[in-house]
Formats: sequence, structure tokens, C-alpha cells
Amino acid sequence: MQNRRMVALLVIALTLAALALAGPVQAQQVTWKLQSLLNPGYMGTDAEIWFAQEVEKRTGGKVKVTVYPGAALGFAGPRILTAVGQGLLESSQMWGAHVSGDLRLAEIIELPGLIPYDIPLRKKIVQMVLPAQEKAMEGFGVLPLASGQVEPRNIYSRKPIRSIADLKGLKLRAQGVVETEFTKAIGATPVTLSWEEVYPAMQQGVIDAYWVTHSATFNAKLHEVAKYCYEVGLGGANWFVIVNKAALDKLPPDAKKVVLDLRQPVSDRLWDRVDGDIREFKKRLQEKGMTFTQASPEDMKAMLDAAPKVWDIWLQKAGPEAKDLVGKIKATVADWEKKGRKL
Repeated sequence: MQNRRMVALLVIALTLAALALAGPVQAQQVTWKLQSLLNPGYMGTDAEIWFAQEVEKRTGGKVKVTVYPGAALGFAGPRILTAVGQGLLESSQMWGAHVSGDLRLAEIIELPGLIPYDIPLRKKIVQMVLPAQEKAMEGFGVLPLASGQVEPRNIYSRKPIRSIADLKGLKLRAQGVVETEFTKAIGATPVTLSWEEVYPAMQQGVIDAYWVTHSATFNAKLHEVAKYCYEVGLGGANWFVIVNKAALDKLPPDAKKVVLDLRQPVSDRLWDRVDGDIREFKKRLQEKGMTFTQASPEDMKAMLDAAPKVWDIWLQKAGPEAKDLVGKIKATVADWEKKGRKL
């Protein structure tokens, strides 16, 4: 019996000595999944990849964010808000129009013709509406970590579109409530499809055309099935990187600070690309054989005249806060125009 006790005590002593020599136990690495709906090379996805790299670097490897581009985890756009809110994903790329039914404030800056294309002006308005969007997203357990407005949207088609008259009856893929109503207002027939379905739908003739941007078209290789672009240059989708609030709050305080300190830098990574990408990806699409037709001043006027009716439809279900914000956006734009299109 005595010998057994001696052996047990010796084992304990050796174990403690081994632990002491090993030094302090390293904290377990926290791993996050971030799903990007688009592919590397696209400004939003590249900003998200940079975010993941910076988090790991600045936390000394305590937090690792793995980016899954091209919706690789299988969560389609309309499911993103719920998936992140429920913790199925710690983070994700999200677009305003994806949550129009649940959270209309997420697509407020996407109203066609509401905000002219000017980066400083758009930055100011995005920052103006972000607090209201953040408050609304709290109810879903989500924080908008980064936000920005990407390039204006155009129509890419299988056959040439030379005027607004050519849109009549055209089966045009639209994203969200706003774009769907605007598509109707300009005479086309809106079709709802997830982004992943656009390529085969174009290939098979299920749709004739789709709304998006030069960069998204190129990075999704849609120039293989869409040979024409009708340049309208209206609106601009609201890009977000959203995170699960519970996952964020579980991080060690220093790691949480790292993530929050990256809010503006991640947004800036997107903003810094917008202007250049419009020119660069148009050039690349032209090199792939795409033909561009600029909408005439008369057609642009017709579209801009139709836009306010779309805003009214959207506002009917968006609530009083949205109405107040639209008023503030209009006032900001009017002041910008009064000052010679300068802030």
C-alpha cells in the first residue's frame, strides 16, 4: 500500500514538473467563417480577404477568419441576415436588397436616381444612414461591421439594347424590392433569381438580361453569356460585412477591439476601388468582346422621371424613420448641388 502511494505521488510530481516546463497554456484559437457571395478580384471580396488577414495578424493568431468566396458555404443572399444572426456564420458579405422584406433600411441608398454618382457624397450619405441600419440590425443579433456603396448598376444582355423601348417585355433579373419595382416602371419584366442562378439562366435563355456592375459581371465570367451592356449607371448596391454580435462579444477584449478598429479601414478598402474598377472592368469586358451602348439623355430622363414613383412604393412599407432619412438624403444632395457639386 505504501509503495502504491509513493508511486502515485511520484506520478503527480512528474506531471506538475512537465506542465511547469511546458510554460503557460496557450489560449485556444478562435475560428470564424466569413462567406463572401462574390469571387476574389471583386472589390468587396478583396476587402473581406484583407480583413481576415488583418484580424489574424493583429491578434497574433488568436482569431482566424476563413473566407469562403462564391457563396461556397451554400447560404444564398436572402438567407445571410438570418444565418449570421443565428450564428450559423460568424460573418458574411451581405447586400442591402437581400433583406428588403425583413429590413428595408438596408436598401435605402439603393433607391434609383436618389444619390448622384460622386464618391465623397456617397460616403457622407452612407455614414448618415449607417447608425439607423445598425440599430435595426441589432434586432437580428447582427452588427454591420463595414458598409459602402459600390458602382452604379447597368443592364447586361444576350441581345443589343439600344433604347428604353427595347426593354419592353424583356425578362430582366432584378435584385430586391426596389430594383424589381424600377424594372417594372421602365417596361421590362422582372425575374427573381439568386446570383448563382444568373449564369445558367442567361445561358439557357430563362432570362434575357440582368442588372449588376462591370466588375461583378467580369468576376462571375458572365461576359461568356452576356455580350451587350446598356449603360444606365443608376443606383448602386449597399455592400455590408456583417458579424454575429454574440460571437463578437465572446472574443477576448483585445481581440474584439482589433475587429472593431477595422470597421472603417475595411470600408475604405472598398471605397478606394470603386472609381478605378469601373474603368478597369469596362476595359476588360470590352477586351472579351462586350459591346457597350450608353443610354441617351432622353432615356435617362425617362428613367429618372420614373424613379420617384418607385421611392414612394418603397416608402409605403419602409416606415417613418425611412421617410425621414430619405428627406435628409434629398436635402444633402440638394445642398451638394447648390455648392457646385462639392461638399
